[in-house]
Amino acid sequence: MTRAERPARTYRTGPATRVLRWVAVLAMVAVTAWLLTVYPTLPETVVTHFGPGGEADDWGPKWSLLVVAGVMLLLSLPLSAISAHPRAFNYPVEITEGNAQTMYREGERLMVWTLLFLQVIYLGICWSVVLGGGGPLLVIGVAGLVGASILAIVRMVRAAR
Repeated sequence: MTRAERPARTYRTGPATRVLRWVAVLAMVAVTAWLLTVYPTLPETVVTHFGPGGEADDWGPKWSLLVVAGVMLLLSLPLSAISAHPRAFNYPVEITEGNAQTMYREGERLMVWTLLFLQVIYLGICWSVVLGGGGPLLVIGVAGLVGASILAIVRMVRAAR
């Protein structure tokens, strides 16, 4: 079945998913606003990479933080928008009349959780560069991305049975 032939979406997005989507977008805006606020006070050279132990091991121009902010904007806003259109996603199983709504709901949840954990990573990056010590946020963000992906795939495979 092609994407155009898939059943229409009929379920309503749950309140938790709607709230998390907005929290993630607002978090991206808040972190970017914070970064832009402290940007003038940063030295011309900032940490751009940390080793596995959290120690700084590479430096670059402070404008590189603006690139990070731009990338997060270019990832977050479209991800937020497409998360509301799960009929068009790629799924690990075939979409049928019987599993479509469950698959769409799980696909939407996966995109929203991905969006949310990207913001945790973004905050961790900015925190590390501006204040130092943002490593735990990076670990939480990456673990969250991996965990959300595994959970969603398991739930989708189960729904396909």
